[in-house]
Amino acid sequence: MKISLRNTQLFGYTIIVILMGTFTIFAGLSFITDTVMQEAKLKVQMDLNSAWTAYKEEKALLQMNVSLVAQHELFRRALNNNSTNLKVNKLLAELKEKYKLDFLNLVSNTGFVIGTSGKPDVLKRKVRNDPVIQEAFLGNVTSGTSLISQENLLLKSDGLAEQAYIPILQTERAKPTGRTVENRGMILETAVPILNDRNEVYGLIYGGILLNRRFDLVDRIRSTVFGNDYFDGKPLGTVTLFLEDTRIATNVITEDSIRAIGTIVSDEVYSKVLERGERFADRAFVVNDWYLSAYDPVLDAKGKIIGILYVGLLEKKYTAYGQQLTIKFIGIGLIALLIAVLLANYLSSKVRRPILKLVDATREISKGKLNTRVINIGKINEISELAKSFNSMAASLETDSNQLNEASANLKRAYIKADEKNRAYLEMLGFVTHELKSPLASIVFGIGSLREKILGELTEGQEDVLKSSARSADYLNSTIANFLNLSRIEEGELKLKISQVSLKENIIEPAANRLQEIATDNRMEFDIDIPDDLVIECDPDLMNSVFQNLISNALKYGYKGTSIKVSSELSDGLVNISVFNEGSGFSNEDRLNMFTKFSRFNAANYNTKSGTGLGLFVTKNIILKHNGTIWAESEQGKWAKFTFTIPLKQPTE
Repeated sequence: MKISLRNTQLFGYTIIVILMGTFTIFAGLSFITDTVMQEAKLKVQMDLNSAWTAYKEEKALLQMNVSLVAQHELFRRALNNNSTNLKVNKLLAELKEKYKLDFLNLVSNTGFVIGTSGKPDVLKRKVRNDPVIQEAFLGNVTSGTSLISQENLLLKSDGLAEQAYIPILQTERAKPTGRTVENRGMILETAVPILNDRNEVYGLIYGGILLNRRFDLVDRIRSTVFGNDYFDGKPLGTVTLFLEDTRIATNVITEDSIRAIGTIVSDEVYSKVLERGERFADRAFVVNDWYLSAYDPVLDAKGKIIGILYVGLLEKKYTAYGQQLTIKFIGIGLIALLIAVLLANYLSSKVRRPILKLVDATREISKGKLNTRVINIGKINEISELAKSFNSMAASLETDSNQLNEASANLKRAYIKADEKNRAYLEMLGFVTHELKSPLASIVFGIGSLREKILGELTEGQEDVLKSSARSADYLNSTIANFLNLSRIEEGELKLKISQVSLKENIIEPAANRLQEIATDNRMEFDIDIPDDLVIECDPDLMNSVFQNLISNALKYGYKGTSIKVSSELSDGLVNISVFNEGSGFSNEDRLNMFTKFSRFNAANYNTKSGTGLGLFVTKNIILKHNGTIWAESEQGKWAKFTFTIPLKQPTE
């Protein structure tokens, strides 16, 4: 059954509006959820900063109270006498109660306690090792957070050890611990120096509060930061102090509606905050529910992590808030969707003909007729703009298509031209290596015959000419060999014909013999330190080419009257072979480039620019083909050494 264009348009508009509306609703819901949670997480981090401010205010209050204690004249007299008495201890006990402290001590300049609000057992005990007290003896009022053992708690004051004692409870999602109780204390301490008439520190007042079970502190911070709101029977905002991983003061509530002291921080928070010393700011499982949380490490005076300060918002509140916004948004979205569908149905009758023209033009464009344009589109402004945009798009497509076709044609011509040049280059290499090889062999044979005096005796001048010609022929023969190998390398046809050969007898000595005459003329000698029984697997012809190149370079750049040393060393199935000569060597810049194609360098004693620059390039590729490596070393002005390593036995392909 065929459907009319009008109904098709109406159906299409309706589907589009519904799809767009649905997408908008889901996108909006996602945005609402993400925004609510992100804002809540950001708020928690700001709340953690506020909690730190409240904590620092508590520290400042402690500092102020202890400073007031330090003003009493009785303590100055006791320090002058460096002795204690019942009046000092009594006054310290009264001031401890007045300022709601947990301990208060008078310390002499030798670091010994001479007055205490607690048990007399602490008297004459040295406390100068405490970092807070050490800083106070430098003349500074100092505060900090510290851990204190059960033994010291027992000495400081009655009841502190009992207050600090907290049984450890198994906690869901927490890192396993073998501890069953926490009997250490976390204290907030302050030391205030007392100065004599010469402005010297001759004692101090040292006091503090125990943070274990200090519920008034965490409740005061919660009230300051979050207020006292509850949600679903639980505090909306919570604050906790941890001694390492154990809650020692908190307003997080367990299922039994009691404070969750003795529970353990979750494993993921432990790793990030206590182990790495970083802030954790994310949703976290806290005792028995999910909270939007922020945790910071608490440091002692030495910068060591001793605990955690936590704030958190109950996630349920924000989840419920997000759900309320979601319901409202869905209702508004459905109403807007209905209005959009009705409006689309109305407008469809106004745009049917222009749309048909656009559809027809689009079909023409899809067939490749990029010169298609839309005309007489009607008087609706939006449709007219659409037609102009369509025409502009079609014109751009036509221009881009023409430019692309032209660029493709140019690229094809450039490829053909480059391919022709590459073929010509390879043909040139073939010509050099094959066409010149046979004539050169005849020239070498002829020169050799003359030098062997097969055709008669030679004058001294003739021998000199033939000697020079022989060298040139040898050089040309080596050059042709390098070009032949270069041609094979360029075409990817460098193949190995592997056989077992004696390295010294079959490879190195023949190469040295071919170059002996040049060595003699330069008053140079060969020192071949290669074992006679050293046998390797290689391509003999290619390996001969390697030594021909390396030894000829040593002759070319070495100092006259010196030795060229060829040596070897075995190691783990490999043989390291080096060619060493005394000479001007080369710079680090030359070393970096010498194994590249057509690379040449000048030495101080070798100023000519002769050479093809292929020898080391070909040598490197031959060594690589033998599954080896090659490198060069030099001390410029003194020596040069080329070393390569290949396996004794080539792997089977």
